[in-house]
Amino acid sequence: MAGGIGASTLLGWYQSFYGGSGTDPNAELNAANSSSSSSSSSSSSSSSSNPIVDAILATQYAPTAPWNESSLPSQNQVVSKALSGASFFNPSAATLDMQGASADYKNLFALYSGLNSLYSIATEASSSKTSALQLSQLSTAFNNGMSQLSTYLGDTSYSSLKITPGTDQSSQTSSISTPAQQTSYTTAPLNTTGDSTAVVPAFQGDVSFNVAVQLGGTATNVPINLDDMGSTPRTMGNVVAYMNNQLQAAGAHGVSFSSVAIAATPDTIQVGGKTVTVSAGKTSWALKVNTNPAESVTLSAPSLGPAVYVGQTVGNTSSSTNSSGQTVAPDAQNQLLKFDASGASVISPTAPVNGSPDQISTATLGSSVSSVQATSVAPDGSVYVLANVSAESNGSAPAGGQDVALQKYDSAGKLVFSTDLGSAASASGLSLAVSADGTQVAIAGQVTGSLTTGQTVNDPTGANSFVAVYDAQGDQLWNQQDDGVTPNQANAVAFGANGSIYVTGQSQTTTAVQGAGGPSNSFLQVFSAKGVQVSDTAIAAGGSNTSSGIAVDGTNVYVAGVQNGDAVVTEYDMTNPGSPTLVASRDLGSLNGGTVAGVSVQNGTVYVAGSTRNTALNGGQVTAAATGSGLNAFAATMQTGLASSSSDAIAYYGGAGDTKATGMTVSNGDVYLTGSVTGDLPGEPAIGAKDGFVAALNVATGSTDFAQRFTGLDGQVAPTSIAVAPTGASILDQLGLPQGVVDGPVSNLITSTTPVAAGDSFKIKINGGTPVTITVKATDTMASLATEISKATGYTVDTSTSPAPGGGTALEIKPSYPGSIVTLIDGPSGSDALTGLGLKPGVIANTTSKNGASLLAGSNTPIFALGLPVTLDLSSTADIKTAQVQLAGAISVVENAYQHLKTAATPANVLALQKATTSGSTPAYLSSEIANYQSALTRLTASSSSSSSSGLSSLF
Repeated sequence: MAGGIGASTLLGWYQSFYGGSGTDPNAELNAANSSSSSSSSSSSSSSSSNPIVDAILATQYAPTAPWNESSLPSQNQVVSKALSGASFFNPSAATLDMQGASADYKNLFALYSGLNSLYSIATEASSSKTSALQLSQLSTAFNNGMSQLSTYLGDTSYSSLKITPGTDQSSQTSSISTPAQQTSYTTAPLNTTGDSTAVVPAFQGDVSFNVAVQLGGTATNVPINLDDMGSTPRTMGNVVAYMNNQLQAAGAHGVSFSSVAIAATPDTIQVGGKTVTVSAGKTSWALKVNTNPAESVTLSAPSLGPAVYVGQTVGNTSSSTNSSGQTVAPDAQNQLLKFDASGASVISPTAPVNGSPDQISTATLGSSVSSVQATSVAPDGSVYVLANVSAESNGSAPAGGQDVALQKYDSAGKLVFSTDLGSAASASGLSLAVSADGTQVAIAGQVTGSLTTGQTVNDPTGANSFVAVYDAQGDQLWNQQDDGVTPNQANAVAFGANGSIYVTGQSQTTTAVQGAGGPSNSFLQVFSAKGVQVSDTAIAAGGSNTSSGIAVDGTNVYVAGVQNGDAVVTEYDMTNPGSPTLVASRDLGSLNGGTVAGVSVQNGTVYVAGSTRNTALNGGQVTAAATGSGLNAFAATMQTGLASSSSDAIAYYGGAGDTKATGMTVSNGDVYLTGSVTGDLPGEPAIGAKDGFVAALNVATGSTDFAQRFTGLDGQVAPTSIAVAPTGASILDQLGLPQGVVDGPVSNLITSTTPVAAGDSFKIKINGGTPVTITVKATDTMASLATEISKATGYTVDTSTSPAPGGGTALEIKPSYPGSIVTLIDGPSGSDALTGLGLKPGVIANTTSKNGASLLAGSNTPIFALGLPVTLDLSSTADIKTAQVQLAGAISVVENAYQHLKTAATPANVLALQKATTSGSTPAYLSSEIANYQSALTRLTASSSSSSSSGLSSLF
């Protein structure tokens, strides 16, 4: 072997590639030797045209991954196996083509197999050829697989890596936060001229109001009267300076006014499919009130008269075809309108779009609001709105597809808070009431299934009535669901003495299937101030009966509805709320297809209103006759006790088309109605195809004390509710400022300001130990929950509050010490608090990054996060697409984890050779060593061609 490489040197060099592991190098060398002497050789993607290199590269250090196998099952085969009930995740079924391979590979391949099955099912579900029955079967199998995935990930451990279903981070901060106490209030733009020194129209005329500042028990009243400015121009700067001087002189140092510049918005048009800027726009300025959380600031002004609030839907609720034959997508939106019914012509700071002459403002309620169901004014001038919503306040989808939101707006139309009912099933709000002192709000409606997660109802698919009570900050005090004969629903709610609640509605008479016009019972229910049902009384039975209005007068309760087509008012004595006594009943006659909008009691007079085609109802003296042959709105008055009296009166309101009243309320003896109208009204010509109207009827005289007709988007308007603030219209409306407390207190309870309900939970596991369950209580804030988590985990988890965008409070979780591994685990389906808090399942640990992998601090253990949300399902086309994308990403993570194991098992020299061969650029030192090795091999094999020995052993 003179002039060649020594045998020991050659063997040492060769074995350095294999590291003493993997496939037998002698066998590989034999294969290479045989290949070099063959007249024809097979090639592969990694072939280097050098049999020695090929032998080295062919050495196996990890079992072949299932996705790299030559024969893979088809999608149909994978789906069929899953539908047959086979386990999705079965490590024992994973076959390894390499002896002595780590069990991590079997666990990883089983994970891949299950994820691939889930992905295949989702892909099959996305096919347009999949029938509804097949989709149902696929959905059931998919949900079963997701459940198995959760169990498998929780029960399976790996020796060389960690797999987490969610994310891996060094800390997590909740994306959901509780709101912060506001310290400023900004109006709509008052100066829109682009000139900061211009005189502001809203400041002209008799502008005076009062600022009351209270710190502790001391109150300071600061009168603001712009007449005191004399001849000084009422520009934004001058008025702000005057008001601040007044506040300073009175010693009110914690409140001030300022001017806020609003950047110009370019005015653009579309020309030939391109956006063309017509003008750069103008800078505008708004008025800002700066407050202090330690002080209470209240604004008041000389009252000019009643303000009317109307909730409505405008625009097209379904697709339509325009004059050009083009399909126009639905564009409906929901609004809260404010009208000045005082006759004083309060100037709106910003003219509302499609606004009528007496309209002060339009508040658009957001894309998640699908309908406005009821409105009510509180004693402080704020307005409560009951809405059905398609998304929770944080943007997440409601558990049942639709939820109910209680929203509070100030008198200027700015949202104060929005709190979700948090129903576990699809819910609809139908009625709203505010207590006389304004400290509580009651809502009522219908829920299909269970209102509360975990609650069992007699008919899980049936609709039941519900009632819930909140405080003035939006914190829920209690709720109750009536688990009776379905369907049943609560149409109206009212407060009684001592916080008791009265509810009326209707229910089906039997459990048998019946049509929409079938028999129904109307009912009256009483609940205590703590939510205990005291009584349930049938009002009418034996026909089609509904009740849609309720009013309380001391110990008497009045209910109005439709019984067998007639408008009927009933009176009950509630001296013993456990056993209401029927006092009287008054039948106004057939409505001929009309409806009852509501009932009210004031000063010994009962008011009932609705719509009818009967022009001769039994309501007493007709003070305003019906017109036309269509629907007319009506309002009737009668004495308490319901006995006929000469003072009874009825007034109709209508025109040439249909006038349908959908909401009613009473203020200062006038009956305020709202609804929709086609055709002309007295003094109010038609504007669009379907207009809205507001009218204040003095039933005793037959006069219309206020009327306003209005239109909206696409000429389609559907008012649904009305509320009146008797002294709600004032000069503050002209300034864009609210009546009452500015930046009042807001709730910081998790259950009121996030989608999380009391009893929802999640789990935390520390360093692989037994998971600890964290349950959210009704009284929890972010701060109290942080303390509870720290205590429950023995202070091994560092949990604290964190500032959130907008000044709110979020929850931050991180390990208490380096090397600690915190694992967040979802709570039970339907009552998971983790998602509601905006936290993700997964590992929280101090990590470093190496070769593209996250490693636990102080170790070489990599973490691979699948990033899978727990909410994957096949409920809709969008859900199916989401499932496909998420599962494809998780499968990619599993492939990365396999590659990590394979790389870790492969010697560095082999990795270098693999990289060099792939790139086509072999380092000089490798080229030289391979050339020497090839030369030695050629000489040695030539001299021993007749030997029966093979492999490296033949070299010695």
